[in-house]
Amino acid sequence: MEPEPQGLRIATDSGDACAATLYRPPDTDGAAPCVVMGAGGTLTRRDGIPDYAERFADAGFAVLTFDYRHWGQSEGKPRRLASIPRQLADWRSAVAHARRLEGVDADRIAVWGMSFGGGHAVTTASEDARIAAAIALVPMADGLAFSLTPRFMRFSARLASDRLRGRRRTYQAAGPAAAFPAEELPHLERLAAASGWRNEVNVALDYPMPLYRPVRMARRIEAPLLVQLGERDGLVPRRAVEKTAGRAPRGELRRYPIDHFDCFWPEHIDEVAGDQIEFLRKHLLADRASG
Repeated sequence: MEPEPQGLRIATDSGDACAATLYRPPDTDGAAPCVVMGAGGTLTRRDGIPDYAERFADAGFAVLTFDYRHWGQSEGKPRRLASIPRQLADWRSAVAHARRLEGVDADRIAVWGMSFGGGHAVTTASEDARIAAAIALVPMADGLAFSLTPRFMRFSARLASDRLRGRRRTYQAAGPAAAFPAEELPHLERLAAASGWRNEVNVALDYPMPLYRPVRMARRIEAPLLVQLGERDGLVPRRAVEKTAGRAPRGELRRYPIDHFDCFWPEHIDEVAGDQIEFLRKHLLADRASG
């Protein structure tokens, strides 16, 4: 009988707890390796993440998924605040929490992130030499390149105008005047139907998007890095995704005929998750098996 997922709370530097879920593998001898999983910047651990987490647990890995502060079931106000520094801090807190879990091997922690979370996984691995493996799925690898797209430049101009006028309001995550195009909205709504996702985001100005460049941090990653690129992905800058894999000393790039959110749909998830499991087994389980 497979263990039921366990709800947890992760302490953060602000005192606001992050909601988390722990998946245990059904049969383990000794401490298991653990995959820490983070979602895209405006999504939660219930948005497509369980389909991957359950596959990882069945393959013999413990899995810790978490919601960023201000999102999902985590604490923090205002709600739906997108803050790069706070999300990165939440990644550090989640990794530290995973290392303290009973039945988890603290030296076999992997990080997994999708979209903005993929950029965060790259950044986290670049700053933590103990990370044993990293997976970046359709990652937002270069905030500068993303900021230079006409769509984001229009969004930034609107945001700057509002701030100059003293207006503070929520914005659409996807739409005609949003950072993400309107055609992505049906994909987001389909993906996040179970979590009650709303097309609203509060934009924090504590770290300008052009300065956030995980691609430049890839050279510092000591762990093996799997980068998965969608060949039809129109949301993230593809060249930056390719550079991220190429610059990482142990980087590996795999390509798929998918757009940004296809990785969650039944017709693609088996291939994408299967490659991830193969990668994790190679780098987290192979040494134990040979020993």
